[in-house]
Amino acid sequence: MSFNRLPNFLYIIPLGLLVLAITNLVSMPDNKASQPLNAMASAEVPPALVFPDLSKIAGEEFYNFTKILGQKHISTKLKRGGTLAVVLDNAGINRVEAANAISAMSKVFNPRNFRAGQKLDLILEPIAETGRLQLAGLSTRTSVDRTLVLNRRSNGDFIARELLRETELKLIRVQGEITSSLYLSALNAGASDAAVIEFSRLYAYSVDFQRGIRAGDSFDMVFESYVDEKGNTVKTGNLLYARLMPRKRDLKLYRYQTPDGEAGYYNEKGESARRFLMKTPIDGARISSSFGQRKHPVLGYVRNHPGTDFAAGTGTPIFAAGNGVIERSNRFGSYGNYIRIRHSNGFKTAYAHLSKFGRGVKKGRRVQQGQIIGYVGATGRVTGPHLHYEVYKNGKRVNPMTVKLPSGRKLKKSELPAFSTTVKEIDSLIEKTLPVNIIAQNNMETSDKEI
Repeated sequence: MSFNRLPNFLYIIPLGLLVLAITNLVSMPDNKASQPLNAMASAEVPPALVFPDLSKIAGEEFYNFTKILGQKHISTKLKRGGTLAVVLDNAGINRVEAANAISAMSKVFNPRNFRAGQKLDLILEPIAETGRLQLAGLSTRTSVDRTLVLNRRSNGDFIARELLRETELKLIRVQGEITSSLYLSALNAGASDAAVIEFSRLYAYSVDFQRGIRAGDSFDMVFESYVDEKGNTVKTGNLLYARLMPRKRDLKLYRYQTPDGEAGYYNEKGESARRFLMKTPIDGARISSSFGQRKHPVLGYVRNHPGTDFAAGTGTPIFAAGNGVIERSNRFGSYGNYIRIRHSNGFKTAYAHLSKFGRGVKKGRRVQQGQIIGYVGATGRVTGPHLHYEVYKNGKRVNPMTVKLPSGRKLKKSELPAFSTTVKEIDSLIEKTLPVNIIAQNNMETSDKEI
């Protein structure tokens, strides 16, 4: 649906009336639609309504609402550790009313999924009898393509709607050669940031990006991209295919969902890209100090270095190298902020000098491979920000870069026919999808011919 085809009244009515009009429209008998949600009693969840340029419309109408009716507009952000209830309380909304509003919203979007920094726009209106302010409406962007709108109905109940921006799914293929780094080379070739990060994580289990990659190695990837009616990318979907060719090796991976519903990446033999532990539990870092003997940068004498150091900027996310249980998460002498995780098969991993710990990272908590457990820092005895990473095997420290690790999942014989079908389907898509650099080149040649 194009922007120009929207009804004229959507451009001029206040946001609160916009939502009511939409609600009434979809509930007309001729449309045989369900009745509007009663936030206080009904458990029925209204469908997401699709509009192009939605966030822009919602923002403009919300602002016009406050100007026309002279109501109070509050634009705020959720603070770290804060909740929507706290935001409403700070705005002067009584707790019963706030609870009713949150209850109505919960039927469409879980307020617990709000994150620190979430922007919230509130409209407050005075009650004639008392002058006390009550909540008239709320708007917030829950994702790049969704906007949540809550407003008060004439009977005092609240109704919530999640409005969905209209997008089209396209496949994007990016290929090229590595020059300075895989990350920068892939971005320059037209890949999205999210696709490159996912691509890097897949090969972090089997490739040493510091010593196993060199200039001239090539890559190829196909990923989903959601674009709006103007062709602008709204968000990146799944990475469907990845291929890395380092030093005469050819490593292909296909996205496949197993019968038990678990989506993963497998090579042509049906072997999972995931390994028991990640070799590099951090993105975009370089090895600044390897395992073994070295001259200590602070103490000044030669001593054994029991881990691998990854140089990276303060605040760079650190991932759990594998599934396990946190044994320690606190300040630990010269290690500074320190985490140690116990895995199965006699393995443990340790992470030191963190600037801060990840959300919910505490002793006794279970973590999943790839989960953010902390952030790079310079706490403890260090000369600069980096991650010190250690691997223990049966109580002994071993070289994280060379230790032999248990392999990941391998598809069963009974699963291989379905996997083979998926591989053929993806290979067919690859053949039909031109790389973005070739598309750009063809467009330039066509443009030159027209001139």
